[in-house]
Amino acid sequence: MQEILSKKDIGERIKALRTAHHLSQSKVADLLSISRSNYSQIELGNQFPSFNILNVIARYYSKSYNWLLHGKDGDEQTDQIRANTVIQELENTLKTFDTLLKKLEKEIRILKTSSHQY
Repeated sequence: MQEILSKKDIGERIKALRTAHHLSQSKVADLLSISRSNYSQIELGNQFPSFNILNVIARYYSKSYNWLLHGKDGDEQTDQIRANTVIQELENTLKTFDTLLKKLEKEIRILKTSSHQY
């Protein structure tokens, strides 16, 4: 079931981002090309921000559109699967790196040995 979007919750998340980045309402309003009073109404939860405004805010603060609307970034199970995939890829990369490093050490030993013979 789809949760009901709360203007107040969205406004609080947007305000929290702004204050965490030590920005004024005027600065963010300028960034969004809207009046400070219009921006203030969004933060207070008196009006919904447009899709365009949410998109600009999300990109500016490196947050997802979904996080701005719902306070979370997608499905936790999907996030865990992604994390496991990244971990597996890193482990494979490290194994490959380890193998290449051992080969390089062996080649260096051979080079040192052959250079001492001259």
